[in-house]
Amino acid sequence: MRRLSFLLAFSLVGCVPAVSPSVPVLGGVSAPSTLTKANAAVQPRENGALPDKWWESFHNPALDRLVEQALAHNPGLDEARNRLLEAQAQVFKSKSLLYPHVNSGGALIHTRISRNGPTEPYSGVTANLATLFPLMVNYDLDLWGRDDALIQASEASEEITRAKYRESALMLSSAVIKTYFALHSAKELVEGQTRIVQLNEERMKLLDTSFQTGIGPKPPVLTSQTQWHEARNELEKLQRQLSSLNYALYELIGKSPEDTLTPTASSLPDQFPLPARVDLNLVSQRPDVQAALWNIKRSEHLEKVARTAFYPNINLVGLMGFNSIGISDLVTPAGGTYAYGPAFDLPIFEGGALEGQLHAMEAARNSAIDAYNHALLVAVREIADGLSTMKHRRERLEEISAAVTARTAETALDQEKFGAGISGKLPYLDALIRLESEQMKKTEESLDWLNSITDTATALGGGFGGWAS
Repeated sequence: MRRLSFLLAFSLVGCVPAVSPSVPVLGGVSAPSTLTKANAAVQPRENGALPDKWWESFHNPALDRLVEQALAHNPGLDEARNRLLEAQAQVFKSKSLLYPHVNSGGALIHTRISRNGPTEPYSGVTANLATLFPLMVNYDLDLWGRDDALIQASEASEEITRAKYRESALMLSSAVIKTYFALHSAKELVEGQTRIVQLNEERMKLLDTSFQTGIGPKPPVLTSQTQWHEARNELEKLQRQLSSLNYALYELIGKSPEDTLTPTASSLPDQFPLPARVDLNLVSQRPDVQAALWNIKRSEHLEKVARTAFYPNINLVGLMGFNSIGISDLVTPAGGTYAYGPAFDLPIFEGGALEGQLHAMEAARNSAIDAYNHALLVAVREIADGLSTMKHRRERLEEISAAVTARTAETALDQEKFGAGISGKLPYLDALIRLESEQMKKTEESLDWLNSITDTATALGGGFGGWAS
């Protein structure tokens, strides 16, 4: 017996291929501290990550309600939630490997028994063979941890699905926020362009009257008509954009378009509070990074499953029931039978199938590590880009705000000149058109500033790294 055990162990050692080394995992990532500490657009926070529901810092209850509605009713997110429920069910199913499997069964076979068979006195007889086993037990001892590895791989798959669910929620919240900002900006742009159309129309009529009375020439009238038509075309373009954004927002919150949404202005912060340090602890709160990390763990468990396939599989089996030739004597004391004992199977020659499967799992493990490393680097790059863009957008907003202030003072001066009779109304109308154009540019820059905040918050995980699911 000892010799048999030694030969079995020796054969196992010789059959299992050597462990393939894995690629290295990035131990740490970070972004330059100047992107936060020397960034006028950022209010550094020394401790803590991005807070949950960070968008509430815009102090816009309507926006808060829309994000909540989207997270509760968006069909795409519901689909991701159902995939998570499916993954949880798979975990529940895989845990059944830990327990004995108990079944019952039976059969009734009409057969002719061979004359050469060891079944005297039934040789050459045609009979009904009946079996009834109310109790059949099969229990996998799992000596090598294969079942446990399968369960852990299933649990890792659940965590991957949960992380992807969180990522879907993150992307959805970002889309709602940016669409809401764009809708409000489009509304302001339509209002501003409407005023420009009206001012151009008044300017065109004034020049036409001047021409009709013989005071002014014809060319300025033609130029003003062209400018009015161009302003009208731009207004129609902005109105279509406003309508499209309205429908898009309804789609995101999981509703059909019922009416025109009326967005309200959000608080426009001078700075946005963000973590002072961009390191691995912060980056790992991104759902996509979480999914990549769990994918490594799943690959390691599946690699172990592939490795244990080289070892013998040992089960305890047992059954209790009845069998008989003929139905009438089946359920009788004489027909009773039972059996129990260990059973094992050991792969000896598989034509390279097991070795190929193991190498495939090793490659999948290395691929998962590479994907994780890539996810970390992409995350740091996106965060760095977001912080840099925030700085640039804040500077641009300050510049355009200063230009609007200067244009407002210039327009007020033209208004005084017109009121005092020093100049005509035409210069004053031109000044009003320039002021409206500058204010529309400020609206666009304000939208870019809000979008840069949203993009950076999204790159940081949007607070969804621990979102309840």
